[in-house]
Amino acid sequence: MPLKLLDRYVIRETLLPTLLGLLVFTFLLQLRPVMEVAEKLLAKGVPALTIGHILLTLLPRALGITIPMAVLVGLLVALGRLSADRETVAVQACGVSIFRLARPVMVIAVTAWAATSWVLISWMPDANQTYREIVYDIVAARAENEVRPRVFFEDFPNLVLYVRDNAPEGRGWRDVFVADTRKPNQPEVFLADRGYLVLDREQRRVDLVLERGTRHSSPLDTPERYEVQQFARMTMGLDPETGFPRTGLQKGENEMTIADLRREIARREAQGIQTHNQVMTIQKKFSIPVACLVFALLGLGLGVTTRKDGKQSSFVVAIAVIFVYYVFMYTA
Repeated sequence: MPLKLLDRYVIRETLLPTLLGLLVFTFLLQLRPVMEVAEKLLAKGVPALTIGHILLTLLPRALGITIPMAVLVGLLVALGRLSADRETVAVQACGVSIFRLARPVMVIAVTAWAATSWVLISWMPDANQTYREIVYDIVAARAENEVRPRVFFEDFPNLVLYVRDNAPEGRGWRDVFVADTRKPNQPEVFLADRGYLVLDREQRRVDLVLERGTRHSSPLDTPERYEVQQFARMTMGLDPETGFPRTGLQKGENEMTIADLRREIARREAQGIQTHNQVMTIQKKFSIPVACLVFALLGLGLGVTTRKDGKQSSFVVAIAVIFVYYVFMYTA
């Protein structure tokens, strides 16, 4: 059914405040992680173009929340202005039912629902995977090129790496010292004749391999239990993401595709492990976009009013409704 003049008018009036609301809400939600990410990455010498690419991968999580919020604000502002200017009264005086406004409102709601569904179901997992690949490439490049002789390398948290010289064969280092405090109650020190990094791009792993060395450890609560162990070869697994800000984008349920989640559910069921979080995540990928439809109905009911201050109070009403809705959703 083609859109009538009234439909196009309501959509046009709603579009600008919706886009402005989307911009403002997304900016506010992204401000803190953007500042943290940009500061840490700039301090590590990461190029600005790469930082911008990483920041782009942070958008999907925010948009999944801000699109429904922007729809509600846009509808309340647009319908509030129509009510304040008595345009809704004129429409009813022409014999047009106020429920006739539901058609353009639902066109906006369905469009926003489709956009939110795409963000949560498709874009978010892809953006998370892109983030992991970029971070891995950065860490791999820095680890390979920036571990220098007689300079402490501390990019991996709770791990200090010091080498005396590069290996003569061109790979790795000689006389390696590693201080590992990842276990706060039992720090460890490793001394090895040779060490090098092994990068597994498929598994996104970075392993530190030490050869012909000794491991020194002593629990803090019982310092008399000092242990020394010799080894011919030892592999120490490193998390390639720990050297850079995660910003909540680690590989978890919220970042898996629906197919990944179903495979994870099947694996857990086979092992007798609880699958509540995975099932709820699948439901959330479909239920959160429905907020666009709910907010559209609320916007229609609250926006069409006979009060003269409808235009001024619309934003306050929208914020109150959004606050109540998301408090109920997250506490549930």
